[in-house]
Amino acid sequence: MPQSGTIGWGIVGCGRVTDRRIAPVFAKTDDAALVAFCSRDVSRAQTYCERHGAKRAYGSLDQLLADDEVQVVYVGTPNVLHAEQASKCLAAGRHVMVDKPMAVDANAAASLVEAAKRGGRLLGVMHQQRFHPANVHLIRLHDEGRLGKLNMLRVQIGMWYPPGDNWRSDPGLSGGGVVVDLAPHALDLMLEVGGEINRVDAHVRNLQFSCRVEDFCSVRLEFAGGAIGLMDLSYCAHAYGGRVEAFGSEATFAAEGSMQGAGMYYTWFRRGETAEPLRQEVSLTDCFQEAIEDFTDAVLHEGDLSISMTDGLEVAHIIDAIYASAKSGQPVDVKH
Repeated sequence: MPQSGTIGWGIVGCGRVTDRRIAPVFAKTDDAALVAFCSRDVSRAQTYCERHGAKRAYGSLDQLLADDEVQVVYVGTPNVLHAEQASKCLAAGRHVMVDKPMAVDANAAASLVEAAKRGGRLLGVMHQQRFHPANVHLIRLHDEGRLGKLNMLRVQIGMWYPPGDNWRSDPGLSGGGVVVDLAPHALDLMLEVGGEINRVDAHVRNLQFSCRVEDFCSVRLEFAGGAIGLMDLSYCAHAYGGRVEAFGSEATFAAEGSMQGAGMYYTWFRRGETAEPLRQEVSLTDCFQEAIEDFTDAVLHEGDLSISMTDGLEVAHIIDAIYASAKSGQPVDVKH
């Protein structure tokens, strides 16, 4: 077993995000130990072990799950594999954290939630932008009532991501384009601030690239509390960016750079007649580290996750509704 007071993690999937964002976290985390990597290409898993200080490399999920030191599995494979692999890990008695999205449709996500409940295991999803300092600031302003009645919430995420030789361009592996890829981050924050979303009116396009997944999506969302949400997602924005704006009856908040892994971000807040100047901040927060530590702490102390499996399931329901609306050309009610 891992050292006393530490939780052993295994990672399934040896891709760019795993290499650059997930695996480096464990060198900075006291309570989580990186035990193993798993990949269909065991030599690639071995390379990742050497690079990130893990003990063992496996070529199959069955081999990984036979390792008693692995208490939590991070599923970082292509989207369409999330549900099957996470289900197998839960059945083997492991806690599971899944890279977003939890699954490519709500039925599969709901099955995972039920499996986690039956087995008494934790199931989480990597919505790391919830931990960005600017987004934490917005959530706090809302929770303290400083915005007044929330009337409109807008989230934009854009990047330049031409199709290439990668799984995200293949709908058989990705399950879709910007909606399934970028919307989970935006929706997680919008649900946390605005509450339940009841209806969506969505439009998807290929504005720039001729490929089998959408490179643009615009959505109007209706919150149960009466607010309106606007969400824009793009693979064809000239530069990587993200913006959040919240308009209440008593105050307005805006953040630039809080929906991306930027080292610098900007915030602006106005309440009544008093406006704070635009504030330029350096982010010292590793949002991925915050998410891994939150999950590890919940395992160690049998506590609750900041981002629960029901959060991931609700996002999956909204994504289903977005695709249904875009296909029909009509607004669609969200199933809960």
